[in-house]
Amino acid sequence: MAKTLDHIEQTLADAYRKEIDQEENIWRSLPFFAATIAFQFAAISQVLLRLPNKADGAWWDVSAATVLAGLCILAALWFLALSISPDRFTYVSDEPLLLQYARDLDKDEADAIAAGAPAFDALETLKHTLAEQYATAIHHNRRINQARAYRRSLAGIATLLSILFTAFLVTRAMLYYIHQMQ
Repeated sequence: MAKTLDHIEQTLADAYRKEIDQEENIWRSLPFFAATIAFQFAAISQVLLRLPNKADGAWWDVSAATVLAGLCILAALWFLALSISPDRFTYVSDEPLLLQYARDLDKDEADAIAAGAPAFDALETLKHTLAEQYATAIHHNRRINQARAYRRSLAGIATLLSILFTAFLVTRAMLYYIHQMQ
């Protein structure tokens, strides 16, 4: 039993650390989104300063692409906001409490040995308790991280669509003005 418990406790401890680290991955991707959206705002604002003639079909194309890009940017920002919204992670016991629990287990083991009672393994009990805490925390934290990752993926898709609409917008406006110059 002890070898299995050693293995599972270590495996769960590693998975626990991974889920806690995963929380920070959401924040690490924010500069990409911010830079992409800022670039799009700059491109859109330049086109909007020189809109094609309203009587021309290019005006409708540019207007539609602007609205669609704007909606996609808003959707991306919404999903990003959802992906970083506060959530309560579950953690193992506070360190002072865990230390006191380990000391109490050592004392109980020493008392059992002194009283000639059946064998009691403090280390095995501690590992069992930690394994349970890790398993509970991992399950809870993973659900939060998966929901955040899903929302970040939706933000990424919305950002990609906004990039495509912005590229179409800029290209259509440029072609319109190139055609007007000829």
